[in-house]
Order: sequence, then C-alpha cells, then structure tokens
Amino acid sequence: MSHGLLTFMATVTHLALSVLTAGVLFYVTGSDPIGESDASFLLGPAMVLASMACVFFALARRFGVEARDGESPGRRNSPPALAAAVASYLAMLLVGGGLYALGRHDALWLVLFAGRYVASGFVLLTSLWAGAVVAATLLLARTGDA
Repeated sequence: MSHGLLTFMATVTHLALSVLTAGVLFYVTGSDPIGESDASFLLGPAMVLASMACVFFALARRFGVEARDGESPGRRNSPPALAAAVASYLAMLLVGGGLYALGRHDALWLVLFAGRYVASGFVLLTSLWAGAVVAATLLLARTGDA
C-alpha cells in the first residue's frame, strides 16, 4: 500500500477516534467537551483539525525522510509517535485558546482557555489517539513492506 494512502487513512482514523472520544465523554459526563457557553460551535472541530494536521505531517515527514534516505519504514516508531502526541496536545490548546481569544476580543483568554483545558479529557485523549495512530500506522507500514 502506498505511503500517501496510509497517511490519509491514518488521518481519517484519527478523526473518527476523536469524534468517538467526544461522544463518549459527552455520554459519560453529560457535558460538552468544550464547556464555554459563549464559544463558537466550531471551536472543538478546529481543535480536532489541528490534531489531525499533526498526525498527517508526522507521517508525511516520516515517509518522506524514508523515501529520501532509503531507510526501511517503521524502524523506530516511538519518536514520531511521541512527537505527534505532544504536537497534537500543544496544537489543540493553542488553536482552541487562540480561537476563543479571538471570539472574546481579549488575548488573555488564550492563556486562560489553555489553562482550563490543559488536563481536559478531550484534549488528553485526542492527543493520545494521535500518538497511537502514528505508531500503529508506522507498524503497519513496516509489516506491509517486509
């Protein structure tokens, strides 16, 4: 299977897992993943899009470096997976805080929003899914080429 198709499928899988996470959290807690009543309804999807971009670029970079250097795919899975999880976590907080601050017309809300959601189940679980999807995709790429 081509690396481009694997990257696309992994990104869509991450979207599905993020939607699943938001739904399960809503079902269990009875509250929205983004609790601010004055937040736009696009704030959560924008945060998930930032996380999806981290997954896509982590895989695209890994496969691009392998194609350039001739490495075997999936030789070391943990550094790109960990980088994707951390980048996803930071991107979700920055995008969410930035969009919320734009909506409130006050830059202080970027820090306040990020501080409130730094330990949010939605942000943490979505970021963990990002790392898991990258690791699993790199594992699949290695077994598919062997």
